[in-house]
Amino acid sequence: MRTRASRSPCSFTLLVPRPYWDPETEEAATTLELALPLLDEAAGGHVEGAIGDSDPFAAVEQALEPGRFDEIIISTLPARVSHWLRRDLPHRVEALGLPVTVVTAEQ
Repeated sequence: MRTRASRSPCSFTLLVPRPYWDPETEEAATTLELALPLLDEAAGGHVEGAIGDSDPFAAVEQALEPGRFDEIIISTLPARVSHWLRRDLPHRVEALGLPVTVVTAEQ
């Protein structure tokens, strides 16, 4: 986010899909509560937060409906444990017509 924010003025929205194993919990809200202050600092400004569908592709697709985004950054767990990478989420999201950057955690 720091790199992207340093290139030109921009804003960010963190989309957290509800956990597929228990979508009725507050786990996604807790993730937003913990992550947003760190992302605000990295972005150098306010980052919006949203909770989406438990299917990450559906969550992205629904969030894009307003058409106010220029780029999608997908942050995943390491490749050896990432369900999103195994389900080819980055390539599926690219089909929605926006540039996609994938950030994969190392551990």
